[in-house]
Amino acid sequence: MATPTRSAPPPPPIRKGQVVALEALHNYKAQRDNELTIEEGDMLFILDQTNADWWLARIDDKEGFVPSSYLSQTITRVPIIDGARRGNLELVQECLNAGVSSNTLDKSGSSALHAAAQAGHIECVQALLDSPGVQLHLQNKLGDTPLHCASYRGHDAVVQLLLLRGADPQIKNKDAADARSLARRQSVKGMFDAALLQLRGEDFRSSKFDALEYGDQDDSD
Repeated sequence: MATPTRSAPPPPPIRKGQVVALEALHNYKAQRDNELTIEEGDMLFILDQTNADWWLARIDDKEGFVPSSYLSQTITRVPIIDGARRGNLELVQECLNAGVSSNTLDKSGSSALHAAAQAGHIECVQALLDSPGVQLHLQNKLGDTPLHCASYRGHDAVVQLLLLRGADPQIKNKDAADARSLARRQSVKGMFDAALLQLRGEDFRSSKFDALEYGDQDDSD
């Protein structure tokens, strides 16, 4: 099938807009040096949509223009959140390097940090915490922060890391529950107790909050 005749892509934009990820609906073979060759099903990071016909995109380590009509016009998935949920650090890093915001939300109002914290993927949590502008206290539609998610799932290392990076243990969700009240493991509750000591003026980092100290059992109360 012949490629439709199109006007030449515009010059590179001076400023790039918000980065989103869209799926290629059709194959397209680059006809100029500043275009990208794409295949159906490819995931592209869209860097600029200023021109209605040609969008600046990135795939792998290549950047160039693609015809907008060859791409999905709606965001059907959120790759950075999918990667965080699956523990795919490479995908999370790829999204961050492409300029995707770590604060991008899914339909539940959850961010990639929510997803990584809930699944217990400590390396993804670390990468997201190190990304510029990450919002540690984002609350999803249930009012849960990433700390709520990690606490409920009993991910000791993630809870510890979030607290050390400044997560507020006193934020309440829409059920008026803070992260500690969702904890079912004594080890996690011990970490919150140590964090609350810091809020009262004691040094959390020097407090004994190692998960092993508090045991590894569910709360049977």
